[in-house]
Amino acid sequence: MGRVFFNTRKNIHNVNAAYTGLASDSGKVFMIDQTGGYAITLPAPATAQEGWHADFVLKTVAAANVTITCVGTDLFHGVGLDGEDAAQTVTEGTGIDVITIASGATKGDRVSIVCDGTNYYFTSVAADKAHITVAAE
Repeated sequence: MGRVFFNTRKNIHNVNAAYTGLASDSGKVFMIDQTGGYAITLPAPATAQEGWHADFVLKTVAAANVTITCVGTDLFHGVGLDGEDAAQTVTEGTGIDVITIASGATKGDRVSIVCDGTNYYFTSVAADKAHITVAAE
């Protein structure tokens, strides 16, 4: 009997304009085209449900901000790491509303997000501290 291999490729979703995420987007890798400024809005955590996860990777660099938000307020918690002398962005347990992939970021800068059904938790990795920022609205 022959060997059976499973398809282990990532599900890629290219984004170049405003996008409203779906619960069915779990597991996707969103490739971000930064040629225009826009927002990606994730569903409320209760809609996304426990275990929802996605990665957001900067594919095309340009002079525009791309933001990641969600339905609800103060629901993102996490830490951002960068290549600048161990500088870090940490929410310190206080929820934030917006993750911004800033104008001038570097190709390959990324944000990984997972949901527990109540909140979203993120880890970002960027070449420079100013490339990915977080803020409350």
